[in-house]
Amino acid sequence: MKLFDYCAHPARVHGCLIEAPLHGVFIGEICVVERSLISKEHIAKAQVVGFKEGLTVLSLIGRSQGLTREVVIRPTGLPFVFAMHEQLVGKIFDASGEQVGVLGEISANSFLHDHRMMRIDNPPASVTSRKPINEPLVTGIRTIDGLLTCGFGQRIGIFAAAGSGKTSLMNMIINHAEADIHVVALIGERGREVIEFIEELKASPHAAQTILVYATSDSPPIERCNAALLATTIAEYFRDLGRNVLLFVDSMTRYARALRDVALAAGELPARRGYPASVFEQLPMLLERPGRMQQGSITAFYTVLLESEEEADPIGDEIRSILDGHIYLSAKLAGRGHYPAIDVLHSISRVFQKVTTEQHRQFATKVRDRLSRLEQIQFYLELGEYQRGENEENDNALDKKEDIERFLQQKIDQVESFDSTLNRLGYLAS
Repeated sequence: MKLFDYCAHPARVHGCLIEAPLHGVFIGEICVVERSLISKEHIAKAQVVGFKEGLTVLSLIGRSQGLTREVVIRPTGLPFVFAMHEQLVGKIFDASGEQVGVLGEISANSFLHDHRMMRIDNPPASVTSRKPINEPLVTGIRTIDGLLTCGFGQRIGIFAAAGSGKTSLMNMIINHAEADIHVVALIGERGREVIEFIEELKASPHAAQTILVYATSDSPPIERCNAALLATTIAEYFRDLGRNVLLFVDSMTRYARALRDVALAAGELPARRGYPASVFEQLPMLLERPGRMQQGSITAFYTVLLESEEEADPIGDEIRSILDGHIYLSAKLAGRGHYPAIDVLHSISRVFQKVTTEQHRQFATKVRDRLSRLEQIQFYLELGEYQRGENEENDNALDKKEDIERFLQQKIDQVESFDSTLNRLGYLAS
């Protein structure tokens, strides 16, 4: 066998992409980039993302600065795999799987010493291996627990325009929700925001139970894609050990943009709003991986950055159609200092009926009705034209207006028990 039957010099390098005449490789395969035929020094890695005009297209894991035409690209025959073990908890990882920091320490006596290698592009679990979602997840946030109750194994989208408080809401859930393990993926965030988020996580009571994976906005597109896949795979590992895992991905919008960049660079044609068709194929492959299994569960919260609260957003629409519920954050509420800025009437939990009691559902329906009535009469209230006595239900809603607003607002460090939330909800419905 000749040397260049299985390795090659680059034919073209542009940006983070390499095109090379490699044969016998597969999509997702990791290749090492060596300095030259003489020097076997590994200077980078690259991942196969496509094939074009007889060449293999690879996306660099790292920077292209310093590459020359003399570098040699050598396939490994392996996809991106990661060594899983319980000592991952309390650690910070970059998109390549390298540990770069510590959030908190946990006693080694609690480890099961279960080690295994897992590829990060696992397919979703089969339908037959899943269990129904029928157990409520307590987040400690009144609005969610009372009116948008979630369940273990559910997948929820947090949809928000910039500045609406989605990161603050995510922090509240991390700090207050009842779960065994928290896995957080920060995709395409600014470096400053990653550092601030790490400092907040270190101060969290769940720091020692949390694993953070990040890829900043200056990372190559393939690293931003891999960060989301790696975090999901880590969550699957702990789920398979029987743990209830909370997975947070911030944000799916930037993950979709990274998929778009990789696909366009590999030669795919743009389709909906500039996104190639493969992006809409890859989204459910990631979003269907969480769920409740025979042992353990992954409850996932995905943030989605909306360009506008009015305009159609193909990525937002696609993600919303796949998930089990969505929480909309209102820029108008945030502008009034109403936090969390959850727009209850435009939000829904699709498992609400399965994880709540009949009494809870009655209370929530009544409070939602009163919120709807308050929204309908708001215009007349602002004009001073509202007349009491014309509609008893509207009058009752107005009487409870301040109490409802106090219920819906909550400080970031305040946690509410589920029983207390139900008691307050019952009062608002009375």
